[in-house]
Amino acid sequence: MRNKMLIFLIILFSTSGVYSLTLKVGSLAPRNSPWDKTLHEIAEEWKDISNGRIKLKIYPGGITGNEEDTLRKLRVGALDGMVASTMGLNKISSDLFAISLPLVIRNEGELKYVMDKTYPTYSAIMKDKGFVLVGWTNAGWLNIFSRDPVYYPADLEHQKLGFTTGEIVLTKILKNMGFHIVPADTIDWLAGLQSGRTDALLISSLIAAAYQVFPIADNMLDFPISPLLGAIVFSERSWRKIPREYRQSFIDITNKKIVSMDKASRELNDKALKVMLDNGLTVNSVDEEQKDAWLKVVNTLYYQQGIIGSLVSRNIYNEIISYTDEYRANSGIDEN
Repeated sequence: MRNKMLIFLIILFSTSGVYSLTLKVGSLAPRNSPWDKTLHEIAEEWKDISNGRIKLKIYPGGITGNEEDTLRKLRVGALDGMVASTMGLNKISSDLFAISLPLVIRNEGELKYVMDKTYPTYSAIMKDKGFVLVGWTNAGWLNIFSRDPVYYPADLEHQKLGFTTGEIVLTKILKNMGFHIVPADTIDWLAGLQSGRTDALLISSLIAAAYQVFPIADNMLDFPISPLLGAIVFSERSWRKIPREYRQSFIDITNKKIVSMDKASRELNDKALKVMLDNGLTVNSVDEEQKDAWLKVVNTLYYQQGIIGSLVSRNIYNEIISYTDEYRANSGIDEN
């Protein structure tokens, strides 16, 4: 009888896949957007690599709430992973905002170089907070969209700047730069502009088009203020459930898929900008004197107390600055 039971258990485990795991992932990305499509491609790849043992269940379009809500569900185990933007990463640790500090990184080349170099540092920060950075990429740039043209920082001081509610680090930086900040949730952006509660927004071109704010905030400063990141993050608790043999392959395929998605996202952003230009948006370019005025404001701010060494670790900041200097020296560009 005992031998028959042993044979039965061997057959049972050999035919049941031994291990099966479904991981729940929350995302604010709309259904069928580049991010959503990429997540489903990643899910298929993970399933194939694991012979059907590891599956991802995607909850798109903010079904799990905003980023703060989704992160909270990740912490308590209601979710296993999430797609996090710069703002979501900042909720994990303010040090994770360092790459997105205004005007520290100023173009795509610098951003890619710094992200490649700082991946181990960012992974370590997240691990210390109980999370795993599975993959990340550039998700766009924040630009100033305003009712009246903005060329110099002083031009924005006279306009009420709407910015995401609850974003503590960047809000403090913007206030210290001398701007009048009005906390505003995404659903209130258009109404705020229409009512005069706000005069300007710090958002990406894609968001400006999606929320239809550009007919009122119809001036865009052609000088990106801050890069936005997009990351796929898992709780360390859930990540440990994945057999070790699959983990690095999952990370590799995720980053490969994200790189492919990056091209589609850029094309979508360019398309959004073209649509806005065709419908009355004015893009205001800046000359060297105007650029220097912006850089002087932020450089003065970062030397003061209250931001670097307080909200963002000085070690992290110095590491990023060293990589931007390194990139500029190697490329023959001096932007300081």
